[in-house]
Amino acid sequence: MTRRLVFAFLSLVTLILLSTIASPIAVGQDLPQLRQILQLPEPIPRRDAGAVSLPASGESIFDEKHWIVSARHCQQRCHHCAHDCTFGYVRSDWNGCATEATDAEFHAWLKPGVPVCIMVHGSFVTADTVAEDSKNTFRWLRKAAPDLPLQVVFLTWPSEGLLTLNPAIAGTSAVPGLDIAILGRRAEFNGIRLVKLIQSISPESPICLIGHSHGARIVTSGLDLMGGGELCGVKLCDGPSHRIRTILAGAAIDHDWLCPGQRYENALNATECLLNIRVRKDWALIIYPLRRPFSRRALGSAGFTQGDFERLGHRASQVSNYDLSELIGYGHIWPDFYQHQSIANELVDWVYFCD
Repeated sequence: MTRRLVFAFLSLVTLILLSTIASPIAVGQDLPQLRQILQLPEPIPRRDAGAVSLPASGESIFDEKHWIVSARHCQQRCHHCAHDCTFGYVRSDWNGCATEATDAEFHAWLKPGVPVCIMVHGSFVTADTVAEDSKNTFRWLRKAAPDLPLQVVFLTWPSEGLLTLNPAIAGTSAVPGLDIAILGRRAEFNGIRLVKLIQSISPESPICLIGHSHGARIVTSGLDLMGGGELCGVKLCDGPSHRIRTILAGAAIDHDWLCPGQRYENALNATECLLNIRVRKDWALIIYPLRRPFSRRALGSAGFTQGDFERLGHRASQVSNYDLSELIGYGHIWPDFYQHQSIANELVDWVYFCD
């Protein structure tokens, strides 16, 4: 009985922390040089980040649109017809002025050959928060390289949650569980939706995937499916047709899930490279192992360990840790990242496919 009470208390503390985490702002700190970590080639020369014109089109970044693609209304259960859901579309401008649009309008907007960045948010994100985060993410990415073309898409899924009394979440003991466990499984399932979105984009356009928190689980689940895995009875006949690069931030997945024999062992088959942004003191991820007995530490806080690199073998060269612990501090929520323009500036080669 005592153990049940302790687990219930820890569950309540977990929910409170996830809902109220503060984000200390580290002003004036320098970022590690990502180019040196990844040994990327020198970037294509570009104008100062203050410039705002895109020479190819003569269009200012202030005139550009970004898109929110929604799977919030889609059925959230694992079944073989899960990929049949029709997305909802919202078109938004620099100031966040949004209008509903159609599938045809979205695909008419996409320009083949121009890189596409798909951002996937984590759990406990409301529809209103999506609108604000998509605008700020769009600005964050475009300010980093305003002279280079980029198409920004924000994939949203039903990620709200409240405390749930569900014995199934906590194993055999009838103790309070958290919707965070349900949302983790829902995130994995929505990897199918991410794959559907990717398949609707011209193979001529390289794609950068950014997944935050449980959004990282959607991204790695989708990559695993494209890389030869199976999800909810769905298995693809063909492999990935796009160039894909992946960035994970605050990744709420076990640190070893991309290793051979683990949950997403096929994910690295579908992406050229994967960058894991590590924040050691991330509050939400420090308590991540409490969600189930014998859980591994989260990738977003532990990073890829030496053991992981050894198990990955020749795949180890595809993955990198990028430690931003000093800059992000105890933060976890997505604004903790996009409030630092310096981070986006360091990610330009990944997002824009400069090399």
